[in-house]
Amino acid sequence: MQIFTEGIKNVSISNNNLRITLVQNGPDNTVVEVATLIVPANQGANFVNGLANSLKQIDEQMKARAEADQTKSEDIQ
Repeated sequence: MQIFTEGIKNVSISNNNLRITLVQNGPDNTVVEVATLIVPANQGANFVNGLANSLKQIDEQMKARAEADQTKSEDIQ
């Protein structure tokens, strides 16, 4: 299943689970709830750290690709 989200509306804990409400921007500047991500509370830190590390790696790859594209562009000129 894939869910498109543009933000987080709320984070709460219930029954030892983190409940993260995901939202999208709706019409007329409204916010529309699209899903609730549920993560065991004892795994919350590992989940967030894993996501942060993955995003850092992707950011580094994107920067390297942009630098390579810039170099190619300069070589062509």
